[in-house]
Amino acid sequence: MISIITGYKRQIILVLFAAIILFSCSNDNIQETENIQDFNLTIIGEDLQDVYQYDYESVNNTGIQTNLSSELGIQNNYLTLREFEGSLSFYSFSNNAISITQKNLATGRITDFPNFYTISAERSLVWGINDESSVYFGLYKPLGSTNLTLRVVSLAEMQGFDISLEFGIDRLYEPLYDNGNLFITYLTGNENYKLIIYNADANAIVKTFEFGKEKPSFLITDLGNLAIFTQDGNGNTNLELFDTLNFLSISTSIFSMTQPFKVGPINGAIVNEKLYYQYVYTQPFEIENGPAFLDLTSGDNRILDIIGLINKVNDDEGIIIRPLFGQYLSDINLFVISYALQNAIGEEIGGFLLVSLDGNLVVQRNLAFLPTHFID
Repeated sequence: MISIITGYKRQIILVLFAAIILFSCSNDNIQETENIQDFNLTIIGEDLQDVYQYDYESVNNTGIQTNLSSELGIQNNYLTLREFEGSLSFYSFSNNAISITQKNLATGRITDFPNFYTISAERSLVWGINDESSVYFGLYKPLGSTNLTLRVVSLAEMQGFDISLEFGIDRLYEPLYDNGNLFITYLTGNENYKLIIYNADANAIVKTFEFGKEKPSFLITDLGNLAIFTQDGNGNTNLELFDTLNFLSISTSIFSMTQPFKVGPINGAIVNEKLYYQYVYTQPFEIENGPAFLDLTSGDNRILDIIGLINKVNDDEGIIIRPLFGQYLSDINLFVISYALQNAIGEEIGGFLLVSLDGNLVVQRNLAFLPTHFID
């Protein structure tokens, strides 16, 4: 799976360190739940100083923690983390240059690209993302403008080229890379939304979607199709599926759903005609969001009672959990929720919950860092 870690999410998590008061007690919990197969889960996160990897095995309810700052030489102020086919890429900035440090989770192989990309006075870099052979930078060129440009750089040759995309845009959103296609969403200068697709094999833009004033959100389904969501402002959500070879429309559907998705890639998944996503609660509320899933065939929408579950864990374990973020893990068919401990437990300051689709707790595990990224 591909998951995205934005600087915004990491900033929120880092702020929590300042509010944590250290106490002492300790607990880990695994529940007996039917139809849950043994699984492995890798968690990436950080404390105030370092970046960590934690490899959890459900069969023994055990895990191994690795200090990635020591192993890779990265600091917890790295720019962003990208994951592609089991390989982690940490982007860092120093001495006016971008460096990339990669770790293959299966083999443990570490590859460094120090000072890989020098920041030019003529460019303003917005984001970077990569596959196994190239890095793709979204940037503005020249400096001081909002002329959107895609920079493609070969990791083997350290050479690249620019593709001018559009002049004078208003905003550039997070990218998504999947199966050779780079998906780029932006708001034009006249406030119209566009989604363009760059194909790595063709070295060219192969499709442009124009949405006008409707805000597009999208993901790649379990069948490898592009799912685009837009809303009509009347409580209806439009979903259109496209193949990712020629980007021809496969189907369209409309369902009742007032949940607003962020523009660009969605933190969610479509598996077996169900949409798994994070429901955003109207504030003020005890939590900001929580796990939910929508049956795209029947229209039934289920929002899990995560407040009740958290309260039970707090009472049973004598802890105070503050949920940070969640996501659906399609490989193990569970929701995961990252949390900080407001009554931090010795060296343990955070942890995660694994929750079944019926809202039952499967695993609760405290950690010595705050999780920011999950790989199943």
